[in-house]
Amino acid sequence: MTKKQIAILLLLLSFFTLNGCITEEDDTIDPPSGNTDIPTDPGGTAPTPVINNVIPSAQFTKVTGNENRIQINLLGIIDPVTNQAINFVANQNTFVTEDGILQGIKVTKVSGGGTTLRADICFVVDNSGSMGEEADSVARKIIAFSSFLQASGLDVRVSVVGHGYNSDSKVYGARNFTDATTLSGYLNRRTGLERTVGFSGSDSAQLQSAANLFGNQSQGDENSIIGIKFADSLFTWRSGANRVYVIFTDEPTQPGGNSFWATQDFLSKWSVAKGTIHTVYSSDTTRTWVALQNERPWDLSKGTGGTTKFIPATAVGLDLTTLPVTGALVNSYLIEFVTSNPTGVHTVVITVKTTTADGKAEFIGIRYQ
Repeated sequence: MTKKQIAILLLLLSFFTLNGCITEEDDTIDPPSGNTDIPTDPGGTAPTPVINNVIPSAQFTKVTGNENRIQINLLGIIDPVTNQAINFVANQNTFVTEDGILQGIKVTKVSGGGTTLRADICFVVDNSGSMGEEADSVARKIIAFSSFLQASGLDVRVSVVGHGYNSDSKVYGARNFTDATTLSGYLNRRTGLERTVGFSGSDSAQLQSAANLFGNQSQGDENSIIGIKFADSLFTWRSGANRVYVIFTDEPTQPGGNSFWATQDFLSKWSVAKGTIHTVYSSDTTRTWVALQNERPWDLSKGTGGTTKFIPATAVGLDLTTLPVTGALVNSYLIEFVTSNPTGVHTVVITVKTTTADGKAEFIGIRYQ
C-alpha cells in the first residue's frame, strides 16, 4: 500500500470515527422529551377579545421530574349569556401564549383521565344582625357544598371568615384551610350569627391577634372586602390551587368614605393570580348605590371573573351545589404546554373566545413553581 493510500485510509477512518461519536453524543444530548402528547406550537397569534365579559382564572405548576412541562389549573367559566359552562378546546376557543408565542396545548377536563385539580375555597360570611334569617341555612349549606365538591374530582380545602358581627367591618371569626368535616365542626359549635364568630385551628391565636390589628384600620360598616383581604394575607393558600372566594351578604359594601376599603381601589390592586370572588346576595338589589358609601357587592365578582347568585332574604331553598361558582369549579380544566425556559420569568396570557363570551388574563412576571 502506498503512503498516499495509507493517508487516505487514515483520513476515512478518522471521519467515520468522528461521525460515530457525534451521532452517539447527539443521542445523549437530545433524549426523547416525554412531552410527545403535547402538540407543537401552531404559530400565529391568539384572537383578540371583543366582548370582554369573562376573565380566565388560573394557577401554574411545573411537573416534578419534567420541569419543561407546565400545568395550568384553569377554573371553569360560565358563559354569562348562555349560563352554560364553556367547554375549553385547545387553540379553538382556548389559547395560551408564553412571551408572545402561541403554545401548543393539551386540554383535559377535571376527572377526565383521572385528572384531579386543586381548589382552595374561602367562604366570607357577613354575620351582622341583618343576616340572622340566613345564618343557620348558610352554614348548613356550606357544609354540604364542601362535601359535594370533595366528591366531584376536586382536591378541595375550605376555610371561612366571619365579619361584621357588631355591624362593623372587623373580622370576628376565622378557620384557616381544612377539610369539609373539620369546617363542619367549626360551624356547628354554635347557632345563628355566632356560627362564624371565634377563631379555630392551630393558628387560631395568630389569626385572632391579626384580626384585632387588621380591623382597627377599617372604617364603615359591613364590608366583605375586609374578610377577603384578611384571608388573602393570612391563610395558607396552596401553590397551584385555584383560589376561590364565596361571599355571603345582604348588605352593600360599605367603606365609610375610606377608599382603601372601597371596591374600585380593591379591584385596581387585585391580580388574576389572587383568584375569583363569587357573590351570594340576599337582599334588595334596587336600593340606592353610592360610591364609597353603599356599593354593589357583586361588583367584586364582575371585576375578578366571578359569578353572582341572588337569593331570598331567608335563604330558604338555598342549594350551593347549584350555584354558578359550583359549575365553574366542576368544569375546571388542566392545560399543559412545554415552556421555553422552566426557570425564567415569563408573561403568560390566557385567552378564551366563543361567540358569546370572551376575555383574557395576563400573568406578568411569573415564575413557574
